[in-house]
Amino acid sequence: MKLLRTLLGLVILGPVGTAIGQTALEPIKTVEIGSQAELRINGKPFFPLMLWLQAPREFQRQRDMGFNVTAGYAGERGQMDAYAAEVWKAGMYFVASLPRQIGEDARKIAGTEGLLGWIQGDEPDMPKDVSDADVAPGPGMRVNPKTPFYRLVDGDTSSWTALEPVAGGAFTIRLKAPVTVESLAVWQTISPGLSVAKDVVFLGDGKELLRVTLNSERGRQKFPLKEPVTFRELGLKITSEYEGKSGFGSVSEVEAFDHSGTNVLLSKLRAEPRTTEEELAKAYQAAKALDPGRPVLTTFTAGFMRQTKGKYDPAMKARLYPAYAKQCDVVGFDTYPIFGFGTPGRLGEVAEGVSQLRAIAGPGKPVYAWIETNKGSQWMTLARQPDVLPEHTRFEVWSAIIRGARGIGYFTHRWRPDYRQFAPTDAMQQELRRLNGQVTRLAPAILAEPAKGRIEMKLAGDLTCHLMATAHEGAVYVFAQNLDLGKDAEKLRQFDPIRPRPGQAVFAVPGLAAGTRIEVLDEGRTIAAESNRFTDAFGPLGEHVYRIPAR
Repeated sequence: MKLLRTLLGLVILGPVGTAIGQTALEPIKTVEIGSQAELRINGKPFFPLMLWLQAPREFQRQRDMGFNVTAGYAGERGQMDAYAAEVWKAGMYFVASLPRQIGEDARKIAGTEGLLGWIQGDEPDMPKDVSDADVAPGPGMRVNPKTPFYRLVDGDTSSWTALEPVAGGAFTIRLKAPVTVESLAVWQTISPGLSVAKDVVFLGDGKELLRVTLNSERGRQKFPLKEPVTFRELGLKITSEYEGKSGFGSVSEVEAFDHSGTNVLLSKLRAEPRTTEEELAKAYQAAKALDPGRPVLTTFTAGFMRQTKGKYDPAMKARLYPAYAKQCDVVGFDTYPIFGFGTPGRLGEVAEGVSQLRAIAGPGKPVYAWIETNKGSQWMTLARQPDVLPEHTRFEVWSAIIRGARGIGYFTHRWRPDYRQFAPTDAMQQELRRLNGQVTRLAPAILAEPAKGRIEMKLAGDLTCHLMATAHEGAVYVFAQNLDLGKDAEKLRQFDPIRPRPGQAVFAVPGLAAGTRIEVLDEGRTIAAESNRFTDAFGPLGEHVYRIPAR
């Protein structure tokens, strides 16, 4: 999710009331966190079904589809109170973006009847590349911020730095201490239409060291010096080029080797989060000082997960995420197996993410998950992207809930073939309406205390599955799901389809009397129990919700 300030398309509407078929939300007097890590509004359990950065013109339709919270604000400064008012008129609660500096915008809505809480800047853990290198472009060089000059010494020969102009271009690599080198090298990059450096001059502390003619070819071109040279600054000037059509070119890497063959210019990048723990803590403390009665939310990337192969090593993850989780009252994450990665075989990561984030957050802190609803990602061409189908979204939602999510957010934006903030297909919208209605009706049971006694589920063929059992109003509710994604699903490559399998489930329920009629909710059927057990069939990606009456 990215904040899109210029594309929100705010439209201020008049009063629209509560959407048809939706129970009106109560004006908020209190927001608390209950004993089951659930949100409680005015003392009653509440399950958030959130949207992210939406325009008011869509609010009526979204409320009618069962959404009850809109989160985030990216509109004009000074207009957040008007936006919050439109959210409330449409019958939804608002989770307001928490500004780095508390201003009049925030003060106007603090503690208001439609404000559910505040949310920290999105994905504070998103890694950014940091370099200790000091590489200065020469006079007249046009700098492309997407290809910074520190890449010239990062050791990554697949990265490159744009040079404009090429002929007449120059840059200087400044070191922290003098070095003595015996050879110099340049890695060219060759792309159709781009100019390529030809004749270059190397300078050590401003004095000419070497003049060479580079070949127009990829790879390292290494040049020995007549004798070792010591310098603190290495300059490079390009005096001529292999001319291309574009007027600019690029270089991948510049190296200088000492007597041992070590590249003394090397300055590898390191990953740091874009928001520090101190910045997050400052914003959290400011929010609690302004509005102590409302919780603060934070959304992470999936970088905390053990299986995520990102830029943070295990030690960094172990330090970063528990510290971050302390700077909020409710913590969530986003992972989009199909929208983000084009890999349906990763659908199970939503459930795993909830389990792992709950362990990081600790008992008592609510966890939520953002769920994909459509395709249109920025990261893949539209032709390559698999469809996000209703059964995928339903599977992700129930897998998150069964693992303990206390709220669901739906990510509905797309960038391809055009930008839209709400882009689910008609079929997906129909499913979201049904699914949101079901979760809302079942929320008191979902958020209830765990059922006493151990209930177990086993699918034939050792297919993976899971369940959650709660006790509500004298009955036991069992939320169960077939997690199977097909044989060796974890080994599927990007864009490979999954082939989930059905299975017959056996539930072991100690003390269950033979003949007990078990209601399968929202399916219009019942199951007759055997002694201490009952059985049922699960389709691919299927889930069932059971109500077992008091014994």
